[in-house]
Amino acid sequence: MPDKDRDSKPSPAPRGDPQGFARQLANVMDLPFVLVGSVVIGAGLGYLLDKRLGTSPVFALLLGVLGFAGGMFEVIRRLSGKRKNGQ
Repeated sequence: MPDKDRDSKPSPAPRGDPQGFARQLANVMDLPFVLVGSVVIGAGLGYLLDKRLGTSPVFALLLGVLGFAGGMFEVIRRLSGKRKNGQ
């Protein structure tokens, strides 16, 4: 029979770099703002363009979708860890 005490003990938490963890946490906490911010900026610019040209929400929708696509691209780029400088 297996020893219950030995099997029920949690393994010790791995010791890591606390600064590295804080840096990763800050990067992850930034992602929603990148995504929402790009959509808001795109839709806002589209709204102003629509208002100036007298069109219905064509540009607001178009630039909002482009902002969403750009935000998703940036989120995926950050999560994959690929940077322009090779890091």
